[in-house]
Amino acid sequence: MSGKEKLSLDEFATAPRRQRPAAGLNPADVESEQPAAVNTVTQPVLVEDQGTSETASEASKALRRMKRARMKGASYFVNVNLDRETKRRLKLAAFNLDTSMQAIMEKAIRQYLDASGF
Repeated sequence: MSGKEKLSLDEFATAPRRQRPAAGLNPADVESEQPAAVNTVTQPVLVEDQGTSETASEASKALRRMKRARMKGASYFVNVNLDRETKRRLKLAAFNLDTSMQAIMEKAIRQYLDASGF
């Protein structure tokens, strides 16, 4: 297709629009039904809202406790700038030892801290 040719909307397949089911209702019928529905629904909803708010607060507290428990064993990340040669040596060591660079770094940091008395 060259730059001068243009497509029209008729060339694209589109799905037909859905018909709205509430379009055929009489507005007078809807107004007469609303007060009865509001009176019957209002009482139980208030009782359920209190129950759900208590349940929501309990769920919130449980979620907070779960997050705290998970954070106890969480690992933290440290970024280290390495020159090209050191990074190459680390990558080669990880390959030769069949381990990850992260594991080597963790072990090296632990050894350094132990040797320094921290």
